[in-house]
Amino acid sequence: MRRMRRGRRPRVPRDPGRAREWQRRAEEDALGEVDRIRAPLFEELARRERSPDYYKGRPPHACCTRELNQMRISPLEAKAIARAFRRDRELRAKLPQVLERLRAELPVLRDTEERQSFDCPLLDGTRCLVHDLAKPIGCTAWHPPEPGEDARFTRRGWRAFRSRDELNDRVYGRSWKLRVIPLWLRRVFSRELGKAGSAAAGPARARRTAGPPGPRGGRRGAATPPGTTRARRAPGRAGPSAGGAARGRGR
Repeated sequence: MRRMRRGRRPRVPRDPGRAREWQRRAEEDALGEVDRIRAPLFEELARRERSPDYYKGRPPHACCTRELNQMRISPLEAKAIARAFRRDRELRAKLPQVLERLRAELPVLRDTEERQSFDCPLLDGTRCLVHDLAKPIGCTAWHPPEPGEDARFTRRGWRAFRSRDELNDRVYGRSWKLRVIPLWLRRVFSRELGKAGSAAAGPARARRTAGPPGPRGGRRGAATPPGTTRARRAPGRAGPSAGGAARGRGR
């Protein structure tokens, strides 16, 4: 697969049929790039996990639960997850259970870009089902905090976020949105969810448990890198100012 150029979105054909084919090819190329962006993060994770103190008494799957989890992902990461379920037979057999957990989460989430707390539907017991095939970049880049620090991302993680955002810009233009994982799963699995998917798109039920804007030590997804400020770029999009740092959309 050829390497996709990052940056500004190229001109899309006006003919609807050609535009759909362009979109399909652009997504296919970009998904290959997402895999390459993720690879160095796995190397960093493997190196850190060799330390016996890495998790500091907290099981690794705890960051996927409501108390600590507000992770948001991009449309390309959601497409990668859907692709993994449709290509991998063992993973596909787990999809009914994933959809069941997803249906349980959707009623308590608002269909917005904001950070919201949730139990990840991709967590199967103590295991991330897509860890090897399509783990979101934010989940791979996040590391437990040092004593007295909030959860953090390394420079390699910030570079991965920037590359991911540029790829999404190229495929979808600048109007794409980060959303918490269940909201993007609802979109890429809408056919599988059937009527349940459209019913869950309405207002949050009275039992909303979105939680505070950012649990201490939890996986909010990356916020604006230290030393940068937030500046409006386009509707629904915030960007960095200094030094070309990763965009402050929040991860």
